[in-house]
Amino acid sequence: MLSREKDQVTHQGLASVEEEFDEGVGQALASLTEIGTVYLSEKKEVEAQSTVASIKEIGKAAALQGMENAAVNAIRSLERMLQYSMEQNMEGTTVRVLLSFGTIGKTAAEQQLETVAKLAASVLGKSGNTAAFLNRERETIAVAIGLGEIGKAVARMKFSDVSENTAICVSCLGDTGKLAAQKSLEEAAVGVEIMLEEIAAAAMQENLQSEVRNIASSIEEVGKSAEQEDMESAVFQATSALQTIMSNAGNRYLHETSIAAKIALESFNELDIINDETRIRKIEEIRKMMRALWADSK
Repeated sequence: MLSREKDQVTHQGLASVEEEFDEGVGQALASLTEIGTVYLSEKKEVEAQSTVASIKEIGKAAALQGMENAAVNAIRSLERMLQYSMEQNMEGTTVRVLLSFGTIGKTAAEQQLETVAKLAASVLGKSGNTAAFLNRERETIAVAIGLGEIGKAVARMKFSDVSENTAICVSCLGDTGKLAAQKSLEEAAVGVEIMLEEIAAAAMQENLQSEVRNIASSIEEVGKSAEQEDMESAVFQATSALQTIMSNAGNRYLHETSIAAKIALESFNELDIINDETRIRKIEEIRKMMRALWADSK
């Protein structure tokens, strides 16, 4: 019965988006949230994930339509679902919700809905700290993916406050990465460093020197935290990312950025910079897993 109702409400929500009818979208999201929380309380994870997908679909459609309030309401609905799924320890649903924030935030950034992108990033940042603190590595990785995708989209857009939006993503990633390292969540720490490197690449394409310098600093901080915990792969990824930034910035004549990355790189032991096939293979496995998670969430 609920399944049929969910499908009907989803259709109504999407139709309201097409009609740019904010109130209709809001009603649909409220109904879906109620349905989703019932599924979560009954531990029906497949159904709960399907409901999350419906909320995400409406939120993404609203962002594409430029409906800022509706997109914000979708994020708020997902926040409520997130609270319930974490309380129920339903990891699969929690991961879906976290990636949905990334999808809506990325779409919003591409449509220059700055407030929506900023909200999605802020929610993810808070969630990342919570997930890492609770030693929930897969959820922490999902946060890193979401923040990274929003950060890359923001860096490519000509926002009036691109620095602020990028800074939020970078700051949240840095905080989550450091805590992940301190909690010995090595895959999550590596995941954060991978996404920071990808944001740096996007920012360099737009010649955003100060943003890339901040990213280099965040990578260094995560890497140093990992170094204290003897997490070799995370330390190696940090130094590898800094080497890449230093080289690419130099090639683009972003000399201040190249120097900043070089200084950050020099803070690590030389042994950390030596290529090691085992480390490289492990990092590529993490990168592949993250790509698969993101592709599966679309």
